[in-house]
Amino acid sequence: MKVEDGFNKRVLAHERRAHGPWSDLALHTIGWRAFQDLCSQVCEVVLNRPVEIFREAQDGGQDAVFFIPSGSEAPPIGTVQCKHTSEAGKALKTGDLSGEIRNVEELVKAGQADTYALMTNMSVDAPVASAMRARLRALGVRKPHILGRQYIVRVIRSSSRLRALVPQVYGLGDLTSIIDERLSEQSRALLDSWVPKLRTYVPTKAHRDAVNAISDYGVVLLLGNPSSGKSAIGAIVSTIASENPDNTVLALTSPRDFEAGWNPNDPGRFFWIDDAFGSNVLREDYVQDWASAFSKLRAAIKHGNRFLLTSRKHIYEGARRRLGQRNLAQFADGSAVVDVGDLTFEEKAQILYNHVNFGHQSQSWRSTVKLHLPAVAAAKNFLPGIAERLGDPNFTKGLAPRESSLVRFMEEPTEHLIDTINALDDRLQAALILVYVHQAGFDPGDQDSLAAQAVAELTGYPISKIQDSFSELKGSFLKLSGPRWTFAHPTISDALTEIMRQKPHMMAALVRGAPVDTILGSFTCEGSTLIQDALVINAVLDDALVARLGRTPDERHLNWLLFHFLSYRASDVVFAKVVQQFPDLLRRYCWRTELVGNDPQLAAYGRAYRLGLLPDDLRLEAADRLEAAVHSSLDVSFFEERDMLALLLPLRLIGVGMALRTTVLPSLEERIDEITADADLDEEPDSHFKKLLDVLNRVEALGVDSEAATLIKNARDQVKRSVDEIEERKREHDEETESETDWTHIVTQKKEDATASAVPQITRSVFDDVDK
Repeated sequence: MKVEDGFNKRVLAHERRAHGPWSDLALHTIGWRAFQDLCSQVCEVVLNRPVEIFREAQDGGQDAVFFIPSGSEAPPIGTVQCKHTSEAGKALKTGDLSGEIRNVEELVKAGQADTYALMTNMSVDAPVASAMRARLRALGVRKPHILGRQYIVRVIRSSSRLRALVPQVYGLGDLTSIIDERLSEQSRALLDSWVPKLRTYVPTKAHRDAVNAISDYGVVLLLGNPSSGKSAIGAIVSTIASENPDNTVLALTSPRDFEAGWNPNDPGRFFWIDDAFGSNVLREDYVQDWASAFSKLRAAIKHGNRFLLTSRKHIYEGARRRLGQRNLAQFADGSAVVDVGDLTFEEKAQILYNHVNFGHQSQSWRSTVKLHLPAVAAAKNFLPGIAERLGDPNFTKGLAPRESSLVRFMEEPTEHLIDTINALDDRLQAALILVYVHQAGFDPGDQDSLAAQAVAELTGYPISKIQDSFSELKGSFLKLSGPRWTFAHPTISDALTEIMRQKPHMMAALVRGAPVDTILGSFTCEGSTLIQDALVINAVLDDALVARLGRTPDERHLNWLLFHFLSYRASDVVFAKVVQQFPDLLRRYCWRTELVGNDPQLAAYGRAYRLGLLPDDLRLEAADRLEAAVHSSLDVSFFEERDMLALLLPLRLIGVGMALRTTVLPSLEERIDEITADADLDEEPDSHFKKLLDVLNRVEALGVDSEAATLIKNARDQVKRSVDEIEERKREHDEETESETDWTHIVTQKKEDATASAVPQITRSVFDDVDK
């Protein structure tokens, strides 16, 4: 079938489609440039091939023109013209074609207008369309088409592929046909909160890379600084994934949620885990949970599930170092990691346009700043989340509409956000603090009464009045996800952290009243190692902190966090006071880590021993665990931890070294065979031998004789053969268990088309109609 015949038949097919949900979209609001891109994607879907941009929309209202390629060396066989209006309800008139008559004549003469289509977001009445088609035929066009708003909406409604290509349309109409029973109640509530923001979405290269990574590997990790757009990509890709009736979208908050929610018999689940390693600071418990959950994640991918994780760059960097060899292979080698902060100027400009255009600023404000917006888009540290705030008058009060002020707003956002929060009424600030102390979000039906009472005493407002303030902050500073109130963006929590650093009386109240898991996971002591974005507790509050730590409930999860706080976040003064005043804390039970070098309880024992505070029986118990780790698990990870290593007294440490040479080395051949036979085929083949190879490196570093050197060489050769054997078994296993779950509907761009054509230099400003 010829391309032009295909265009005719597909046009007719779409014209006959009935109305329903998505019966209209606010196409007049998206701006000329976004409409131009939308038209090109509509053409790609209808023609099943990309069109070539002949002319971008120009200053003075000249419309964009595309060529329909012939598919060979021959000239284009048709032309598409785009005509956009910012006026809602405007209808196309016959006279709108007059300005294009000369161009049409030239295209016909060149053989490039056998097919000529006019696409517009204006409504098109049948008599007008008929008259325009007749005029075009008189000019020599054989197959004229007049395609108005109704046609474009129907094409979008009928094609999930098109909605994936232009995800902004999800925010322009009724989403009820998409968000339905395929989403869990929690996920539906979360995506509902994103719906108003979807119309501002711009599919960037990071978006395309993320979707391709999910297609290739079944998983992607989005990394970026605060406000860089990680969560927006997660929301839109989750929405696209939900279009397939065989898929279920689950929005999770932690690795434990995944382990609890994964069903190996349900192959069509899409897991979105935002801030996977902690929202504002690294959650050490999350790192340990992921270390054990990654094997299940790999198995889930094999069964047809897909995963999208996000994290701040510095938080993941901390997690990556702690995970070490336990990290997911695609994350460790970077193949499934996407940096969302690398934006082109065109992407920045369209993002800024969308947020200002769809925001709540007055028309006069938009007109005043219009000429300065290109400079804002060109700012070195441009962030989509800050662009969103420029469209919200709640964040721009007191902001001068000058270029220098607007650029500074983009480049120094935290300072301005702090000023904005400080300018809020005390009652509204109290509402933000109440959410802040409830780390996972404030649920009125399941609140921490002590924390709520501390905030009430600190601010002077009763809890009931503070809760009444939430609705005033909804959409700007807060969002409602199911029953929980959370911050609209994590940077609001960052700003509150800075504010509280400057107000000691607030810190005192939080130390005494905040939930203990918030203190253990988000605070650090003055004088301890600096942890980025953690709230520092001044030394004058040491006694209050020690008293609070001593009241930590004896639960394994909290004990793990407590030992980690004592090991890495407590100052020597606080550590010593806690151990002296509450000596039984060291005897609590907590989780064991796979590698003893990562065990916070053993790290706390090592620190206590260095400070002369560790009872002998606990030192002996720790020494037994360390020695057993070497002999039984080939785990020498603690050799780099000086305090932990000191738990083994010199003679015993020498004995461990000798055992490595005389007992462990000669047994490696048998151990390698056992590891090979028991290998988990969902794991990477070489991951099974990392601890063993680490032992070989440690023994070699100590200095060995020729016999030991031969044993080491033979062990390494045997490991190579075993890895090859496991890889072959894994290949056969993967072929047998390969899922047939179809995820192609989330792919937004064919890889071979990614750089198919260069876009000409834009001569019309994207912001030309931002104040219309």
